[in-house]
Amino acid sequence: MKNLKNVIGLTVITGLLVTSCMDDKKNKQSDITDSETNQEVKLEANSNAMYSNSDKLVANNKNRSDGNTATTKTGNVVTRSVNTKVNAMQISGWDGFNKLSIEMKKIEGADFKTKSAEIPNMGPIIASLQSTRPDWMKTEEITEDIEDVQKEYNEYIKEQNGKEKRNVRNLEELNEAYDDLVEEINETFDKYVKINRKANEEYKEEIMDDGDLDDAREEYIEEIKKLNKVADDK
Repeated sequence: MKNLKNVIGLTVITGLLVTSCMDDKKNKQSDITDSETNQEVKLEANSNAMYSNSDKLVANNKNRSDGNTATTKTGNVVTRSVNTKVNAMQISGWDGFNKLSIEMKKIEGADFKTKSAEIPNMGPIIASLQSTRPDWMKTEEITEDIEDVQKEYNEYIKEQNGKEKRNVRNLEELNEAYDDLVEEINETFDKYVKINRKANEEYKEEIMDDGDLDDAREEYIEEIKKLNKVADDK
């Protein structure tokens, strides 16, 4: 009888140990499954966010092929336009440049006397070129051109009461520095336009090819990443 009790006791203990091991294994498997599920959820969320941003950019870019509208890396729509009153170029969000562009256009073709009277009034506007410049226009080349405009302006103001011949030369150098700035701004804007167009083309080609939206998004994202390299002077 004693041996029978021992056997029964051992059987019960063994059963409990087996059950405990099985429960531990189930718990570990459950933890692993929960961890994998959480990772999958995070990956899906990141993927959806990326796709959402690309869809936003595609939507913003739709039917914009005039060369004067583009989308920045933040998804903001920016424009290059003309002030119709004086035919002066204007850039989205750049107050300092837009004002200077108008003032320079007003004296374009004027005689030296008229320019000499107007140029000194542009000091505050020229001084604001850096501080009012939007992030998407912050390139090293534009920074250098702004510094040149400010340098030539200061030279002109410093020597404006000197000989007329020297003043004429200083004014010509200021005009050249300004023209260089305008040229660089246009080239930078054209880069945005080119990248946007290429991304749109890749997106549309994938859609037309097999209608796979995910592939189209991936192609778009790959191209639109190049916007990050345009503004390189922050």
